[in-house]
Amino acid sequence: MAAFIDWLSNTGLSAWIRESNSLWAYPGVITFHSVGLAIMVGLSAVIALRVLGVASGLPLAAMSRLYGMIWVGFVLNAVSGVLLLISEPTLLVNKLLWIKLALIAASIITIVRMNRRVLLAPEAKANRVPDGGRGLAYATLLLWSAATTVGRLTAYLGQ
Repeated sequence: MAAFIDWLSNTGLSAWIRESNSLWAYPGVITFHSVGLAIMVGLSAVIALRVLGVASGLPLAAMSRLYGMIWVGFVLNAVSGVLLLISEPTLLVNKLLWIKLALIAASIITIVRMNRRVLLAPEAKANRVPDGGRGLAYATLLLWSAATTVGRLTAYLGQ
């Protein structure tokens, strides 16, 4: 692993992202990562809160339309996350990175289940939350909160 980390950190792309004064280098990559996070986690939270009864005047089934933008946020985060990892490949040995990635995977599974089991369920057309929907909403909020927190901590802990 050490040889791979050394090789990756000496690539031109890694050095450019890390050392360039260009706004497209680290500042641009971290900005895209933040925007992707805001879209993906923000819209997931909106859906979860609606399932929990916030803004109950909004049609529950219509929340499913937000998933297209959630996937846009996911792609932005995935691409920018890989670029951030290329710029700092020593994160590959940071245990918190792997915990963060596991929490993201669990969050994605939960929001996909929420769409299939709650928003696309026949009850949603009548603005009723199917059994298990509230649990998925709480899990979504908890998992995204944990993933975001652990993601921030990777900069400070876990080496």
